[in-house]
Amino acid sequence: MEWLLGIGGALLLGVVTNLVYDFAKFGGSRVPLARVRRRSLTAGARAHDVAADGLVPLITWSAARPLTPGTLVTGYEGRLQRPHALDRTGWADEVARQRAAGAAGRTAYIARLTVDHGEHSAARVCEVGIAESDYAECMATTRLGREDPEAGRLLREALGQGLTAFVAVAPPTMVSACVAVRDRAGKLLLLRRSLAVNTFPTQWTIGINETMKYRDEPGAAEDFYALVYRALEEELGLLPEDVGSPVIGWLGWSEPASCYTLVATVRARLDAAEIDRRREACHSTFEHDMAVWLPFTRRAVSALVEGGVCPDGSRRWSYLAPLVAREAWRAAQQERA
Repeated sequence: MEWLLGIGGALLLGVVTNLVYDFAKFGGSRVPLARVRRRSLTAGARAHDVAADGLVPLITWSAARPLTPGTLVTGYEGRLQRPHALDRTGWADEVARQRAAGAAGRTAYIARLTVDHGEHSAARVCEVGIAESDYAECMATTRLGREDPEAGRLLREALGQGLTAFVAVAPPTMVSACVAVRDRAGKLLLLRRSLAVNTFPTQWTIGINETMKYRDEPGAAEDFYALVYRALEEELGLLPEDVGSPVIGWLGWSEPASCYTLVATVRARLDAAEIDRRREACHSTFEHDMAVWLPFTRRAVSALVEGGVCPDGSRRWSYLAPLVAREAWRAAQQERA
């Protein structure tokens, strides 16, 4: 009898310890996700190649070699005057047309990117140089990359030379962050873009998207993490204390948008209802007209990667959805690693 009491006491202590941890980290208890973390996505989802969606990986981080605020070193290089891959495709003329049409706003792109490839434990530093661009330049790069065959060929040719060579000749463009958001219980947020947005209206995204602004003022400079936190506040009304630490897992190039794309995942300390309430009152609520919280299961996430039916019955997924879904799953597997 005493040994039964001992086992019971040990189990109770474990449950209490987990509850204390959950409340400290997430502000409440969570649905156990051990089975979710142990299981892989379906074979079809694992085999999905994001290159078919026009996405080219540049860096992928893992639990063994994560990106953290301490291993990200960011410099700000202002406006650069240098040759780039689209110089001979009429890029400057297209920029002038975009400015004449009213495109404006300070944006940012990656002009330098270095990763320490050493095997020692300290070799995890990622050095990023952020240069200033503007929205007219971003739109010129996007339009030419998408519609001009020669521009597309030149960009693909540069990408084929590798990360360092490509970054050195990439045209002024933008950095777009895709942030997958899970609530306190682990559910995944899906959003439908409204007709009020200029790009990809009525498409479904996994989480939110935001473009980096060029800021180099002391205390206001925007790096990858600051971009994620600003996106959460402007699109969902979430502050840094409302979420756990962002997991940034993927950085690459988007051919459909001709820009750098960053994928992050955050776990909120709030439930879905509270996040919805904040989203409806926040700065950018007009950008979405429908929100759905999806149970975070192997079957559901695999269906997202494989292109299942959207919540409204359509199949209008963003081209980024398979990548972001897979990264959200990978981040969840690392959650308690």
